[in-house]
Amino acid sequence: MTKTLLRSAIAAMIGIVVAFGLIWLAQYAGAEISPDVYDPDSGEILIPVGSTIALIIGWFIGTFAGGWLAMRVSAGTGAGWIVAGSVIGAALYRAVTLADTWWIMALGVAVPLAAVWLAQRATSVVTD
Repeated sequence: MTKTLLRSAIAAMIGIVVAFGLIWLAQYAGAEISPDVYDPDSGEILIPVGSTIALIIGWFIGTFAGGWLAMRVSAGTGAGWIVAGSVIGAALYRAVTLADTWWIMALGVAVPLAAVWLAQRATSVVTD
């Protein structure tokens, strides 16, 4: 039992690192394609739609890849759901601190949940 728990914990940590690395790459690509604009009149940084779309795609790809990897390494599904929980937590933290709209917060929960559910289905197809 200790080996299984340790294996799941290590798998979750690896999955989280992979997920956040891919999310960072998506954010970087979105910022390169559609950079933020500083509005001197209001003093705010305006985030274009392209960067937001890249972030949402990053949430999906990062959660799917990190969750899938964690599930494969741990030979169970719990580690993948932990990866999704960490992405959801980070997404909600980002949305609250930047005062995003309600739909960004909703997508910050829905997109990682859908991604990890699909990763679980993909993992079960491979292992069955």
